[in-house]
Amino acid sequence: MSNTTFRSHREQTFKTFSPGVHVCVLRRHGAASGEERTIEAGMTLLFRMDEGARAPHHEHPGGEETYLVSGKLRVGERVLLPGDYLWTAPGEAHDALAEEDSVFFVVLPDGLRFTGA
Repeated sequence: MSNTTFRSHREQTFKTFSPGVHVCVLRRHGAASGEERTIEAGMTLLFRMDEGARAPHHEHPGGEETYLVSGKLRVGERVLLPGDYLWTAPGEAHDALAEEDSVFFVVLPDGLRFTGA
């Protein structure tokens, strides 16, 4: 039995996460649980953000890997351009602002928690 996960681009559906922020879950690393403002399980995600959209302030208990596929994305004080990779260390917090329509790949080894800041 294989543990390989394959998700065709035809099966990738995006749900609105917040205004202008759309997410597609590519893989869940474990069962999600916890309160509304916490995602405790790890996940691999694909995000689309409309120009001017903002992702809420949040932190990463297990860190976060982000790879910008297209667009221009401000994460905290850094500006990411296509091909840029960003590792956010465990416990660090930030928000994100799409300076252009953007698509990016994210791995959350241990989920995320919204800080409300």
